[in-house]
Amino acid sequence: MTTLFSPVGTADPVTQLGDGPLLHIIRHRRPDKVVLFLSPAMTEFQQQDERYTRAIELLAESVGVPTPEVQLIESSFEEVYRFDRYIEEFEPILKDLSGEGDVLVNTSSGTAGMSQALVALGSFGRLNLELLQVLTPKRGINSSNDRENPNKYDLDLLWELNQDNDSAAACRIVSVATPNFSERLLRGNVITLVRGYEYEAAYKLICQMSTASDAAKQMIQATACRLNLDGGLPAKVFGGTEVSYKANDLLLEYLCVMEVRLAQGHWADFVRSLTPALTELMKRRLSEYLPEERYTLFANGRSTNQYNVEAISKDPRLSSTLRLRYFDGKPVFITNDAYGRLVQEYCEDQRVKDAILQLRNAERNCRNSIAHTLAASSKAALERSCSMTLEDIMSTLFELHGQAKPGLYNRVNQRIIDSI
Repeated sequence: MTTLFSPVGTADPVTQLGDGPLLHIIRHRRPDKVVLFLSPAMTEFQQQDERYTRAIELLAESVGVPTPEVQLIESSFEEVYRFDRYIEEFEPILKDLSGEGDVLVNTSSGTAGMSQALVALGSFGRLNLELLQVLTPKRGINSSNDRENPNKYDLDLLWELNQDNDSAAACRIVSVATPNFSERLLRGNVITLVRGYEYEAAYKLICQMSTASDAAKQMIQATACRLNLDGGLPAKVFGGTEVSYKANDLLLEYLCVMEVRLAQGHWADFVRSLTPALTELMKRRLSEYLPEERYTLFANGRSTNQYNVEAISKDPRLSSTLRLRYFDGKPVFITNDAYGRLVQEYCEDQRVKDAILQLRNAERNCRNSIAHTLAASSKAALERSCSMTLEDIMSTLFELHGQAKPGLYNRVNQRIIDSI
């Protein structure tokens, strides 16, 4: 069902120039229902001679269509210039009408305050409304002489003289293009959350936008997964792009997540994440000089990250470097301390050895305290313990990786923002 909501003004229902806005919209859009909003003055005119409802009946009869259902809303509010008050009056009415079907809104009738209120409600974006404006028959500003004295109104005469009854008369309705402030606000908030790497919250908001692209929604959802190293959706969404998910290089993905945690100011989380990152970096660098099979147990073709005591005991250099103590025959996992000693012993790149030693010292000095105790962890305090700035830790990790390009999530964010 289509409903027309229309305030009523002094140009309604007909003037000597033709249809007033109310009648002109009914003529061309044929709503099933018409809801007339009457100020106290307009209510008096309706009570005098039923001019508004009679005009609707005359129009329906002349064009051979059923008369639409007409509902009158009589307002007692006298200060007709107060658009803020009309927002309060109109919003619940329009909300109820929206639940019944499509809603047309006449913004040309009534007072300026009423028109402003209706345009504002359309701009809020909470209601599904089609705002309509009706141009004057002059296609310009009417003069005071163009309107009849409402106290001496002759509907029958004006109807007979109505030029809009001519089948060749042009339609004067134009749609009102309003900025959707609700969509703009949502879009701004989504962009802010994306730039802050808060993808779960951004996804919830973007799903409330009627204008957001499916591509943007999918990218935000995929990036939320990516931040948790869940690569299924990211591989699909970003495949073939410069920000493709590196399923074969989980360390790179992990370092980029660390960069996000640093940018968000999650200092303790960042430092805690240093341990697994450093483990993988040391293993990767060490493999150039010392195959894992020489000191690590393997199962089903994969390293268990446990000492191969038998192999180590047969290698004096390894035994001396690791200083292994094996307890009761139980498997022992290789620690970062052990990897660090292996790097210093076997790696032939002094730059790499120095960088890893610096990171190991940083990790050893502060990681355990924040991993096992409840304590405040300001950036300054952590950097004093690490003897490195957190930014230097991040850049050193990227350098040691060798293939990682900083700023991955910022590039992803820009792709998302460009698609919203």
